[in-house]
Amino acid sequence: MTKNIEGDRWIVRTNYLNRSSSFLIMFAVVGAQMAVRGYGVLAWCLVALLFLVYPHLAFLRARRSATPHAAELNNLLVDSFLFGICAAGLDFPLWICFTLFIGTAITRVLYLGITGIFRSLAAIALGVVLTVGFRGVRPLADTEMSAVVLCIIGLSLYLLSLANIAYFRTRKLLDSRAKLHVSEKVLHEANAALQSQLDQIQTLQSQLSEQAHRDPLTGLYNRRYLDTAMARELARCQREGQPLSVLMLDLDFFKRVNDQFGHAAGDEVLKGLATLLTQHTRSSDVACRFGGEEFLVLLPNMSLAAALDKAEQWRQAFAAQTVLWDGSPIRTTLSIGVATFPEHGQTQDALVRSADQALYQAKSAGRDRTVLYRPD
Repeated sequence: MTKNIEGDRWIVRTNYLNRSSSFLIMFAVVGAQMAVRGYGVLAWCLVALLFLVYPHLAFLRARRSATPHAAELNNLLVDSFLFGICAAGLDFPLWICFTLFIGTAITRVLYLGITGIFRSLAAIALGVVLTVGFRGVRPLADTEMSAVVLCIIGLSLYLLSLANIAYFRTRKLLDSRAKLHVSEKVLHEANAALQSQLDQIQTLQSQLSEQAHRDPLTGLYNRRYLDTAMARELARCQREGQPLSVLMLDLDFFKRVNDQFGHAAGDEVLKGLATLLTQHTRSSDVACRFGGEEFLVLLPNMSLAAALDKAEQWRQAFAAQTVLWDGSPIRTTLSIGVATFPEHGQTQDALVRSADQALYQAKSAGRDRTVLYRPD
């Protein structure tokens, strides 16, 4: 709202300067005509009020108005009305009438478009009708040569003044567009930088989320992620009537590895098992480090027989693996317990407990073996 008011006030100030200068020229034009024709003192006073005093009164009215733009448009109609009175009062000298009409018509077009001419003509006609009705019809007067010359000079100056105003308004518009273009470019660059930062933040968030669900040593999922994944997979298998096999793996005599070669060597053995699981699991499988040297693998949509075969393949492959540590080979074995939904448990805890009991049976039976959970 503030910007609109400032723009309206700029229009009022511009029109004030334009009106004051153009009315001063018209005073000279009309004065040249009246001097030759011998008009009286009253006529001169009226002309002086019209062309020398009225522009200032119109400016004060528009400046003090709550709606300056609307007030200025009304002033333009008053201009046309007064010009109609002046033309009729001078008995319609051609050049003066033309100058009065074209001046007000151009100004109206600048603010209202071509339709502004019709309002200007109506206001002029009203002024003419009132004046003719008061004075009566008189013979048309010729335009004095001095008035013709002043009309030509005045119209030229008026048109040049409007052209100059249009030039500065165009320059201002072009400058505003240039600044807007620069602002848009800066905004685009800022948006691009912000989007890049958002992408980086999302990547970091994904990485942090992934790290929060991963075991830092082996890179496998951790127990926190297992709880969520197992609940999800169990619900899906229940809904679709599919099996869900659970394998519990444990390194045999892992404490001996740590005692003999050190914990760093034991870490390498753990990472070797994690690599084996990563390379030989499906994208739908979930391999987790359950704790210490224990690992748990979820095998969705895998039958009991297939799960037993998979466990036996991993056991044999791991037994064939050798970890070299300071030139010394380290070889160890796996014990694996296998349980499957729904035969060995209907809930997450029941399945894990069944797989753990099967693992305990494998350990008790001598290790390095795969055991299927049996309730008895």
